[in-house]
Amino acid sequence: MFAEGDYISHSASGVCRVAGITLMEVPGADRKKEYYILKPVYDRSATVYCPVETGKALKCRRIMTKEQAGALLDEISGLEQLTAQNPKELEERCRAAVQSENSAEWARAIKTLRQERDKRLSTGKRMTVIQERCLKLAEEKLCGELAVSLGMEREKVEELLIEKMAVKV
Repeated sequence: MFAEGDYISHSASGVCRVAGITLMEVPGADRKKEYYILKPVYDRSATVYCPVETGKALKCRRIMTKEQAGALLDEISGLEQLTAQNPKELEERCRAAVQSENSAEWARAIKTLRQERDKRLSTGKRMTVIQERCLKLAEEKLCGELAVSLGMEREKVEELLIEKMAVKV
């Protein structure tokens, strides 16, 4: 269970601050249910209500600690890229990585898709729309979470991420 003030990663809304817990009427239920009141960090005007009692269906987790974020950045250049036999399989693997809610998988997808983008650009081609969307979403999720965990501006984290990915081990 999360507490007021916790920062969490929500599958659809990204990094959110838990603003509280409230009871809400649910159509078809015989009693009120508890909901987290979530305030997305990068969409100040939004409020998300997420059921407290959803078991495995709850697509929320605590964000990385500062130490975990630092460790991920230190390991990022050595992370293996996603592999695939064909472009369609690559899209599926990248989509699965982005949906995994695992920050290391997000980083692997970013590395893979940035290399794919560079390879295609060198031949005068563009990435597929699905690849572009996956890259954008993975970067938003990873940079957003790292920024909050490290207490940095998102733009600075993006620069740091690019720098760390370029380092060869």
